Amino acid sequence: MLLTMEVAHKTVFFSLYFLLFLATLVFIERLLYFSFTLPAEKKLFLKEIDELDENKVEAQYHNFISKLTRGKGLLSFTITASPLLGLLGTVLGIMNSFLTMAEKGISDIVAVSKGIGFALEATALGIFVAVIALIYYYFLNSIISKAKTEIKVTILKSFEKH
Repeated sequence: MLLTMEVAHKTVFFSLYFLLFLATLVFIERLLYFSFTLPAEKKLFLKEIDELDENKVEAQYHNFISKLTRGKGLLSFTITASPLLGLLGTVLGIMNSFLTMAEKGISDIVAVSKGIGFALEATALGIFVAVIALIYYYFLNSIISKAKTEIKVTILKSFEKH
């Protein structure tokens, strides 16, 4: 039974590390997008809206905004799931401690503390991953809001010219 508990506990840890990796990957990809691709897409978007009527411009705007917000869902999932995975690791670690106490008795403090250590480590890792993903999320959200405002202002200026 202890072997399966350790496998389950390692699965929780690998899942948390994988979520942290994915969140970091999304964050880096979005930063590269906003730094290099977005300026060129803005210019292309401005050329396109000069030739379109209001309804088509609105459709183009929503299409453009969907490109800006790509990746936010994964960050939201990471923010939500990582504390829950940390809690699962905590439960598994405490269960491991109780199983050890049942098998070896309370006198073997080293074996019991190992499960408690796993539990605390899982909790800390889950919270850490959630906080990092939350920082990524709010940083990207501020960039997205700024880009949305710039596009709206640009669209309104282009319609004033017509």
